[in-house]
Amino acid sequence: MKELVITIIALGVFSMFYPVIADAGMYGEVYIPEHELIGFFDENGTYTIFAGIKNKEYFPIVPTVKISVQDSNELIVKEYKLAAIMPENMLPMKVQIPEVKSENPILLEPSITYEKTVESFTGGYIIYDDSLQILDNGSLIGKIRNGGEDIFEKFRIYALIKDKDDVIIDIASSDIYESMKPGEVFDFKLMPSPNIAHNVDYYSCFSFGDDAIMPLTVKQNDDTFTFRYTANAWFTDAEFSDDGSELSMYSLNGFPLPVVGSFEFPTNSIDEKYDVTLNGEKMVKGASSKDPKVKFTESVETLQSIDEMGNWHLYFEVPEAFQGNVKISGFKENDGTATVPDEIDLTNLIYYEIEGGELIDIIAKPKKASLILNINSFEDGKLLLKINDFLVRPFDNGEFIAQIHSEPGLFNQETETVYITDEFGFDKGLTITIPFKKGAEKIEIFGSYVVPEFGQMAIMVLAGTIIVIVIISKKTNSFSNLFYTKM
Repeated sequence: MKELVITIIALGVFSMFYPVIADAGMYGEVYIPEHELIGFFDENGTYTIFAGIKNKEYFPIVPTVKISVQDSNELIVKEYKLAAIMPENMLPMKVQIPEVKSENPILLEPSITYEKTVESFTGGYIIYDDSLQILDNGSLIGKIRNGGEDIFEKFRIYALIKDKDDVIIDIASSDIYESMKPGEVFDFKLMPSPNIAHNVDYYSCFSFGDDAIMPLTVKQNDDTFTFRYTANAWFTDAEFSDDGSELSMYSLNGFPLPVVGSFEFPTNSIDEKYDVTLNGEKMVKGASSKDPKVKFTESVETLQSIDEMGNWHLYFEVPEAFQGNVKISGFKENDGTATVPDEIDLTNLIYYEIEGGELIDIIAKPKKASLILNINSFEDGKLLLKINDFLVRPFDNGEFIAQIHSEPGLFNQETETVYITDEFGFDKGLTITIPFKKGAEKIEIFGSYVVPEFGQMAIMVLAGTIIVIVIISKKTNSFSNLFYTKM
């Protein structure tokens, strides 16, 4: 007995000094627990994967999960970049891979890479008391609290849903919360799909997550064409026709009800008029998910508008349980008819921190490809700014140039040039810090491009806003964390 006690104490001390060796799943690891991964064909015959990604690092991370499925003789590999995960938290993931067709596909062990990110939703948690209840319809109600020091903006609550055998049967997410101040307590509700409601036993792996708009990049003639969409349907494999006038995609709506696709395209011509044709199969209204789908090809009604910065917004309905091809025609070559404003005020839309002064405003100059930050500096200090590739892009060598303008001295206004060489990624935010001296009045950051390739939409995304229209609207259910916003 004495030897056993000594052994336990020794192991405890050993694990304190060598935690990674003592428990490979305890510290310094991002992984999917074996019992938190499942692949199956859903009620519509679409191969679906549920998983929970665990962050055992000491800092927030953004994971990229590579899923591999052996589908008969074919190996299907997909990569998914997800939202930020706080330390000691698990993020639920739900993906569908319609390419899987064999009766007995084999879900291989996923691989995960990740990158360190800034903290987001730190201190948010579920309140475990009598308010946390599972209702007769399988839904969960409860309360959440912002126990951190920052305001949470544009977020959802996610969770895994399990049955009495501890098997994942669904992923649930709440509606979007606009803003939550430190100390506030909100009610939340999570609902399962109706077809599995009777199997719900409990919810687990609660997580606070961003809501984002999905970007797609495709080759158009000799250029790249990047656009964004938000929908409960999935769009992939985008491809332009040889003349660049038609965009084709594969789409999947896994819900037994219609959803709305909301697209934003950079404008080449004020005369562009889009037509949408769906070619695939869908569930007939009122039919059961067990009934066979009907094949069809038809043009669908669209709603098209242009924002004040000249970018197109296209909306159309994706039918119940649709699976097939979507063709959008009407794209034109750039004819110079689309214009952008000379200045855009981004003061309240970009996260910044300043020491040694105060920031007056942030102005984007699209035609000069620069951001101007007007400041009052009381002493030597620094300005921290969070930007991303949809806001401003570096030059070809990966650098930005910042010019710091100070109060006039003996030789009139003084200008200092700083080269910013921090790594910059297309789909992740970037934090840059620019030092300045007492008397600095303006900092101008130059790059190869500044808003508005995506115009007003870029501004709305930077503010954490999802486009909504009155007549037809649907919220996205994406885990992607692409943009940083002012908290």
